[in-house]
Amino acid sequence: MSDTNEPDEWSLEERRAFRLAVEARRRRQAQASRVVAIVLMLLVAGGVLFRVPPTWWVPAVGAAALLGTVFRLVNWKCPHCGERLPTRRSADVCPGCGAPLE
Repeated sequence: MSDTNEPDEWSLEERRAFRLAVEARRRRQAQASRVVAIVLMLLVAGGVLFRVPPTWWVPAVGAAALLGTVFRLVNWKCPHCGERLPTRRSADVCPGCGAPLE
């Protein structure tokens, strides 16, 4: 699955496609984070306002948080080598293949 080409050997088109793929993953990640946050807030607010028993809405909050975490783990991988990317922008390159993330 991993390509043996070093990032220095990539053509301009390959670099552009890689950067577009990383940016698409960033956008998808941000959008999913917003959706999960809204769902969590609605579950908690609905459970409290409608006096739903905590035995129903607390597990639902946990399930929504777990699904958001699983999506993040699956989505945030290098499009080139599949290695998990750093969660903060502290690294400028992929730890697996060395492709530039910026």
